[in-house]
Amino acid sequence: MLKTVIVSIFITIPIFASSVSVSVIKPIERNLALTIDATGTVISKNKTNITAKTSGLLQMQVSQNSFVDKGEFIAEVSNKPREKKIELLKTSLKLQKMQITLQQEKMKTVQDKYKIGVGSKNSYLSQKILLRQIQEQYLAKQNEYEMLLLEQTNSLIYAPKSGVLTNLQANNSYINYGAKIATLLEKDNLIKIFVDSSYAQDIHKNMDVKILSSYKNCDAKVLDVLAQSSNNLVEVIVQANEELPLNLQINAQIILKKSNGLLIPKSAIVLVENHPAIYIIDDKNIAHIVFVEIVKDMVDKALIKNTLPKNAKIALKNTYMLHDNLRVSVK
Repeated sequence: MLKTVIVSIFITIPIFASSVSVSVIKPIERNLALTIDATGTVISKNKTNITAKTSGLLQMQVSQNSFVDKGEFIAEVSNKPREKKIELLKTSLKLQKMQITLQQEKMKTVQDKYKIGVGSKNSYLSQKILLRQIQEQYLAKQNEYEMLLLEQTNSLIYAPKSGVLTNLQANNSYINYGAKIATLLEKDNLIKIFVDSSYAQDIHKNMDVKILSSYKNCDAKVLDVLAQSSNNLVEVIVQANEELPLNLQINAQIILKKSNGLLIPKSAIVLVENHPAIYIIDDKNIAHIVFVEIVKDMVDKALIKNTLPKNAKIALKNTYMLHDNLRVSVK
Protein backbone atom coordinates (compact mmCIF):
# COMPACT_ATOMS: atom_id res chain seq x y z
CA MET A 1 0.00 0.00 0.00
CA LEU A 2 2.83 2.42 0.92
CA LYS A 3 4.53 1.70 -2.38
CA THR A 4 1.32 2.56 -4.23
CA VAL A 5 0.99 5.92 -2.44
CA ILE A 6 4.60 6.88 -3.24
CA VAL A 7 4.13 6.05 -6.89
CA SER A 8 0.96 8.13 -6.96
CA ILE A 9 2.76 11.13 -5.54
CA PHE A 10 5.54 10.98 -8.11
CA ILE A 11 3.01 10.60 -10.88
CA THR A 12 0.85 13.46 -9.59
CA ILE A 13 3.62 16.09 -9.27
CA PRO A 14 4.58 16.12 -12.96
CA ILE A 15 0.93 16.24 -13.95
CA PHE A 16 0.29 19.37 -11.92
CA ALA A 17 3.68 20.88 -12.72
CA SER A 18 3.31 20.39 -16.44
CA SER A 19 0.13 22.43 -16.33
CA VAL A 20 2.06 25.64 -15.45
CA SER A 21 1.43 28.24 -18.09
CA VAL A 22 3.97 30.99 -18.73
CA SER A 23 4.45 33.90 -21.07
CA VAL A 24 7.90 34.68 -22.41
CA ILE A 25 9.82 37.81 -23.31
CA LYS A 26 13.06 38.52 -25.08
CA PRO A 27 15.43 40.79 -23.11
CA ILE A 28 16.43 44.16 -24.56
CA GLU A 29 20.11 45.09 -24.67
CA ARG A 30 20.64 48.57 -23.25
CA ASN A 31 23.33 51.01 -22.12
CA LEU A 32 22.13 52.56 -18.88
CA ALA A 33 23.79 55.00 -16.52
CA LEU A 34 24.52 53.89 -12.98
CA THR A 35 23.51 56.72 -10.67
CA ILE A 36 23.55 57.80 -7.03
CA ASP A 37 20.36 59.51 -5.89
CA ALA A 38 20.67 62.43 -3.49
CA THR A 39 18.95 65.60 -2.33
CA GLY A 40 20.32 69.12 -2.09
CA THR A 41 19.74 72.85 -2.21
CA VAL A 42 20.83 75.81 -4.35
CA ILE A 43 23.39 78.05 -2.64
CA SER A 44 25.15 81.26 -3.63
CA LYS A 45 28.52 80.94 -5.33
CA ASN A 46 29.74 84.07 -3.54
CA LYS A 47 28.45 85.85 -0.49
CA THR A 48 29.42 89.17 1.04
CA ASN A 49 28.91 90.29 4.61
CA ILE A 50 27.72 93.89 4.71
CA THR A 51 28.96 95.70 7.82
CA ALA A 52 28.24 99.12 9.28
CA LYS A 53 31.04 101.68 9.25
CA THR A 54 29.34 103.75 11.90
CA SER A 55 27.21 103.25 15.01
CA GLY A 56 23.61 104.16 15.67
CA LEU A 57 20.03 103.11 15.09
CA LEU A 58 19.63 100.81 12.07
CA GLN A 59 16.83 101.52 9.65
CA MET A 60 16.60 98.88 6.90
CA GLN A 61 15.18 100.05 3.58
CA VAL A 62 14.69 96.53 2.13
CA SER A 63 13.06 93.31 3.28
CA GLN A 64 14.46 89.84 3.94
CA ASN A 65 15.40 87.83 0.80
CA SER A 66 14.81 90.79 -1.52
CA PHE A 67 16.86 91.22 -4.69
CA VAL A 68 18.87 94.44 -4.90
CA ASP A 69 20.95 96.02 -7.64
CA LYS A 70 24.52 97.21 -7.17
CA GLY A 71 24.51 100.70 -5.65
CA GLU A 72 20.94 100.45 -4.37
CA PHE A 73 20.21 102.22 -1.05
CA ILE A 74 19.55 99.46 1.49
CA ALA A 75 19.95 100.91 5.01
CA GLU A 76 20.63 103.98 7.12
CA VAL A 77 22.30 104.19 10.51
CA SER A 78 20.95 107.28 12.24
CA ASN A 79 22.68 108.83 15.26
CA LYS A 80 21.14 112.02 16.64
CA PRO A 81 23.95 112.73 19.18
CA ARG A 82 26.51 112.48 16.37
CA GLU A 83 24.50 114.82 14.14
CA LYS A 84 24.25 117.32 16.97
CA LYS A 85 27.96 117.08 17.72
CA ILE A 86 28.79 117.68 14.05
CA GLU A 87 26.82 120.91 14.12
CA LEU A 88 28.50 122.02 17.37
CA LEU A 89 31.96 121.23 15.99
CA LYS A 90 31.16 123.06 12.79
CA THR A 91 30.25 126.21 14.75
CA SER A 92 33.23 125.80 17.09
CA LEU A 93 35.64 125.48 14.16
CA LYS A 94 34.35 128.70 12.65
CA LEU A 95 34.94 130.51 15.94
CA GLN A 96 38.40 128.98 16.35
CA LYS A 97 39.32 129.96 12.81
CA MET A 98 38.34 133.54 13.61
CA GLN A 99 40.38 133.28 16.81
CA ILE A 100 43.42 132.10 14.84
CA THR A 101 43.08 135.02 12.43
CA LEU A 102 42.89 137.51 15.33
CA GLN A 103 45.85 135.87 17.08
CA GLN A 104 47.89 135.97 13.87
CA GLU A 105 47.20 139.70 13.57
CA LYS A 106 48.05 140.25 17.25
CA MET A 107 51.30 138.32 16.93
CA LYS A 108 52.28 140.31 13.81
CA THR A 109 51.73 143.59 15.69
CA VAL A 110 53.91 142.39 18.59
CA GLN A 111 56.51 141.14 16.12
CA ASP A 112 56.63 144.48 14.32
CA LYS A 113 57.07 146.33 17.65
CA TYR A 114 59.85 143.93 18.61
CA LYS A 115 61.64 144.56 15.29
CA ILE A 116 61.66 148.35 15.76
CA GLY A 117 62.72 148.00 19.40
CA VAL A 118 59.54 149.13 21.15
CA GLY A 119 58.40 145.63 22.19
CA SER A 120 59.96 142.80 24.16
CA LYS A 121 61.10 139.46 22.80
CA ASN A 122 59.25 137.58 25.56
CA SER A 123 55.97 139.22 24.57
CA TYR A 124 56.51 138.16 20.95
CA LEU A 125 57.38 134.55 21.94
CA SER A 126 54.36 134.33 24.23
CA GLN A 127 52.03 135.38 21.41
CA LYS A 128 53.71 132.91 19.05
CA ILE A 129 53.25 130.03 21.53
CA LEU A 130 49.61 131.01 22.08
CA LEU A 131 48.99 130.99 18.30
CA ARG A 132 50.52 127.51 18.01
CA GLN A 133 48.30 126.21 20.84
CA ILE A 134 45.17 127.61 19.23
CA GLN A 135 46.18 126.10 15.87
CA GLU A 136 46.78 122.66 17.47
CA GLN A 137 43.39 122.80 19.16
CA TYR A 138 41.83 123.70 15.83
CA LEU A 139 43.55 120.80 14.03
CA ALA A 140 42.46 118.30 16.73
CA LYS A 141 38.87 119.52 16.49
CA GLN A 142 39.08 119.51 12.67
CA ASN A 143 40.18 115.84 12.72
CA GLU A 144 37.30 114.93 15.05
CA TYR A 145 34.88 116.82 12.81
CA GLU A 146 36.11 115.04 9.65
CA MET A 147 35.88 111.61 11.32
CA LEU A 148 32.31 112.30 12.38
CA LEU A 149 31.52 113.57 8.89
CA LEU A 150 32.91 110.33 7.44
CA GLU A 151 30.75 108.30 9.83
CA GLN A 152 27.78 110.43 8.81
CA THR A 153 28.53 109.73 5.15
CA ASN A 154 28.84 106.02 5.94
CA SER A 155 25.47 106.09 7.68
CA LEU A 156 23.90 105.64 4.24
CA ILE A 157 24.58 102.03 3.16
CA TYR A 158 24.39 100.87 -0.44
CA ALA A 159 24.55 97.39 -1.97
CA PRO A 160 28.16 96.67 -3.05
CA LYS A 161 26.95 94.16 -5.68
CA SER A 162 23.73 92.83 -7.16
CA GLY A 163 22.20 89.90 -5.32
CA VAL A 164 19.79 88.69 -2.65
CA LEU A 165 19.93 90.10 0.88
CA THR A 166 19.53 87.64 3.74
CA ASN A 167 20.27 87.48 7.48
CA LEU A 168 19.11 91.06 7.96
CA GLN A 169 19.78 92.64 11.34
CA ALA A 170 16.60 93.61 13.19
CA ASN A 171 15.19 96.93 12.08
CA ASN A 172 15.47 99.81 14.58
CA SER A 173 18.17 97.98 16.54
CA TYR A 174 21.24 99.81 17.83
CA ILE A 175 24.46 98.64 16.19
CA ASN A 176 28.12 99.42 16.74
CA TYR A 177 30.85 100.20 14.22
CA GLY A 178 31.79 97.01 12.32
CA ALA A 179 28.56 95.16 13.09
CA LYS A 180 27.21 92.87 10.37
CA ILE A 181 23.81 94.07 9.12
CA ALA A 182 23.14 91.64 6.25
CA THR A 183 24.55 88.96 3.94
CA LEU A 184 24.51 89.54 0.19
CA LEU A 185 24.18 86.41 -1.93
CA GLU A 186 25.27 87.00 -5.50
CA LYS A 187 23.18 85.88 -8.44
CA ASP A 188 25.63 83.22 -9.60
CA ASN A 189 24.93 80.03 -7.67
CA LEU A 190 26.00 76.48 -7.00
CA ILE A 191 24.22 73.39 -5.73
CA LYS A 192 25.16 71.57 -2.55
CA ILE A 193 23.99 67.96 -2.49
CA PHE A 194 24.24 65.44 0.31
CA VAL A 195 25.43 61.92 -0.52
CA ASP A 196 25.80 58.82 1.63
CA SER A 197 29.44 58.70 2.74
CA SER A 198 29.79 55.11 1.46
CA TYR A 199 29.79 56.57 -2.08
CA ALA A 200 32.43 59.24 -1.35
CA GLN A 201 35.25 57.33 -3.09
CA ASP A 202 33.13 56.86 -6.22
CA ILE A 203 32.48 60.56 -6.87
CA HIS A 204 35.01 62.70 -8.74
CA LYS A 205 35.27 66.12 -10.33
CA ASN A 206 33.55 66.68 -13.69
CA MET A 207 31.11 63.80 -13.23
CA ASP A 208 27.74 64.42 -14.89
CA VAL A 209 24.77 65.13 -12.66
CA LYS A 210 21.05 65.34 -13.46
CA ILE A 211 19.19 68.00 -11.45
CA LEU A 212 15.45 67.52 -10.90
CA SER A 213 13.31 70.21 -9.27
CA SER A 214 9.88 71.84 -9.24
CA TYR A 215 11.45 74.85 -11.02
CA LYS A 216 13.18 73.06 -13.92
CA ASN A 217 15.36 70.06 -14.72
CA CYS A 218 18.89 70.54 -16.00
CA ASP A 219 22.37 69.07 -16.26
CA ALA A 220 25.29 69.82 -13.96
CA LYS A 221 28.93 68.90 -13.26
CA VAL A 222 30.63 67.92 -10.01
CA LEU A 223 33.01 70.69 -8.90
CA ASP A 224 34.22 69.36 -5.57
CA VAL A 225 33.67 66.72 -2.90
CA LEU A 226 34.06 68.32 0.52
CA ALA A 227 36.03 66.51 3.18
CA GLN A 228 33.63 67.25 6.00
CA SER A 229 30.63 65.02 6.64
CA SER A 230 27.72 64.98 9.06
CA ASN A 231 25.06 62.38 9.81
CA ASN A 232 27.00 59.98 7.56
CA LEU A 233 26.49 62.33 4.59
CA VAL A 234 29.17 63.91 2.40
CA GLU A 235 28.68 67.34 0.79
CA VAL A 236 29.17 67.48 -2.98
CA ILE A 237 29.28 70.85 -4.79
CA VAL A 238 28.00 70.91 -8.37
CA GLN A 239 27.56 73.61 -11.02
CA ALA A 240 24.32 73.59 -13.02
CA ASN A 241 24.20 74.72 -16.64
CA GLU A 242 20.97 76.61 -15.92
CA GLU A 243 20.25 79.48 -13.52
CA LEU A 244 18.27 78.25 -10.52
CA PRO A 245 16.73 80.32 -7.69
CA LEU A 246 18.55 80.41 -4.37
CA ASN A 247 17.42 77.97 -1.65
CA LEU A 248 15.59 75.80 -4.20
CA GLN A 249 15.31 72.20 -2.96
CA ILE A 250 16.40 69.69 -5.60
CA ASN A 251 16.84 65.98 -6.27
CA ALA A 252 20.05 64.91 -7.96
CA GLN A 253 21.33 61.87 -9.81
CA ILE A 254 25.11 61.59 -9.95
CA ILE A 255 26.04 59.52 -13.00
CA LEU A 256 28.88 57.18 -12.05
CA LYS A 257 29.24 55.30 -15.34
CA LYS A 258 27.27 53.68 -18.13
CA SER A 259 26.80 49.91 -18.11
CA ASN A 260 25.71 47.53 -20.84
CA GLY A 261 23.24 44.80 -19.97
CA LEU A 262 19.87 43.21 -20.61
CA LEU A 263 16.76 45.09 -19.52
CA ILE A 264 14.02 42.81 -18.16
CA PRO A 265 10.88 43.24 -16.02
CA LYS A 266 11.55 42.67 -12.32
CA SER A 267 8.57 40.28 -12.24
CA ALA A 268 10.70 37.81 -14.25
CA ILE A 269 13.24 37.57 -11.42
CA VAL A 270 12.88 35.07 -8.58
CA LEU A 271 15.01 34.55 -5.50
CA VAL A 272 16.51 31.11 -5.14
CA GLU A 273 18.40 30.64 -1.87
CA ASN A 274 18.59 34.42 -1.71
CA HIS A 275 20.19 34.72 -5.17
CA PRO A 276 18.40 36.39 -8.13
CA ALA A 277 17.54 34.03 -10.94
CA ILE A 278 15.38 33.74 -14.05
CA TYR A 279 13.96 30.86 -16.04
CA ILE A 280 14.85 30.44 -19.70
CA ILE A 281 12.38 28.45 -21.79
CA ASP A 282 14.00 26.35 -24.52
CA ASP A 283 12.51 25.24 -27.87
CA LYS A 284 10.98 22.18 -26.18
CA ASN A 285 9.23 24.37 -23.57
CA ILE A 286 11.51 23.19 -20.79
CA ALA A 287 12.34 25.77 -18.06
CA HIS A 288 16.00 26.12 -17.09
CA ILE A 289 17.04 28.15 -14.09
CA VAL A 290 19.79 30.71 -14.68
CA PHE A 291 21.32 32.81 -11.90
CA VAL A 292 21.85 36.45 -12.88
CA GLU A 293 23.73 39.50 -11.65
CA ILE A 294 21.65 42.66 -11.26
CA VAL A 295 23.60 45.69 -12.49
CA LYS A 296 20.91 48.35 -11.91
CA ASP A 297 17.69 48.03 -9.94
CA MET A 298 14.84 50.28 -11.09
CA VAL A 299 11.19 50.67 -10.15
CA ASP A 300 9.70 47.88 -12.27
CA LYS A 301 12.69 46.84 -14.39
CA ALA A 302 16.23 45.64 -13.80
CA LEU A 303 19.39 45.72 -15.86
CA ILE A 304 21.17 42.36 -15.61
CA LYS A 305 24.61 41.37 -16.78
CA ASN A 306 24.53 40.07 -20.34
CA THR A 307 25.39 36.39 -19.83
CA LEU A 308 22.37 34.83 -21.54
CA PRO A 309 22.34 32.96 -24.84
CA LYS A 310 21.40 34.95 -27.92
CA ASN A 311 17.61 35.15 -28.49
CA ALA A 312 16.93 33.65 -25.04
CA LYS A 313 13.25 33.47 -24.06
CA ILE A 314 12.66 34.44 -20.44
CA ALA A 315 9.63 33.22 -18.49
CA LEU A 316 7.49 36.08 -17.22
CA LYS A 317 4.15 34.81 -15.95
CA ASN A 318 3.91 32.36 -12.99
CA THR A 319 7.68 32.24 -12.51
CA TYR A 320 7.20 31.53 -8.78
CA MET A 321 5.68 28.14 -9.73
CA LEU A 322 8.66 27.00 -11.81
CA HIS A 323 11.64 24.80 -11.06
CA ASP A 324 14.58 23.60 -13.11
CA ASN A 325 13.85 21.25 -16.05
CA LEU A 326 10.08 21.72 -15.72
CA ARG A 327 7.99 21.40 -18.86
CA VAL A 328 5.64 24.35 -19.28
CA SER A 329 3.01 25.56 -21.67
CA VAL A 330 3.82 28.84 -23.35
CA LYS A 331 1.06 31.31 -24.12
